Amino acid sequence: MKTRNAVAPRIATINRVDTRREGRTDHHRSRIAAAAAVAALAIALAACTPGASSVPLPSVAVPSINVSPAASVAAQAALAALDQVDAAITANATATGLTADEAASLTQLTAGLRTSLQSGDMTVARTAVDAFSTKVDGFAAKLNTDAGKQLKDAVAALKAALPAS
Repeated sequence: MKTRNAVAPRIATINRVDTRREGRTDHHRSRIAAAAAVAALAIALAACTPGASSVPLPSVAVPSINVSPAASVAAQAALAALDQVDAAITANATATGLTADEAASLTQLTAGLRTSLQSGDMTVARTAVDAFSTKVDGFAAKLNTDAGKQLKDAVAALKAALPAS
């Protein structure tokens, strides 16, 4: 009868730092992993730098308007008059006065006018006041109340607050 010697099974784990047959240790795998980690870190840092963006950012052109002190004072007076105009528009947005759409269109015009006054562009502001005044005159039939007279007076005060040139 033949008996076999039992052989111990091999271990399934791999010992990464092991002595090879030549007597050298097997560290090349850990060096490769460290080099890969350093490379990944360098790529991540390079991606975070401001110059690495490939998306061009649009430049915003800010108009250069030379606002004199007199124009600034006139703009402040016109902005105060514009507040009165907005209040008068709200007072006229009733069942017998302006409809909600008409009041909204007037308010949209005053918002554009406010922007031009705040930026100091008086030429655009004058044009906007003329367009606003024409629109208010178009609602003259609906503005025959005291609130309507208040709106017309506020528009006249706004025109007077703007400098002539």
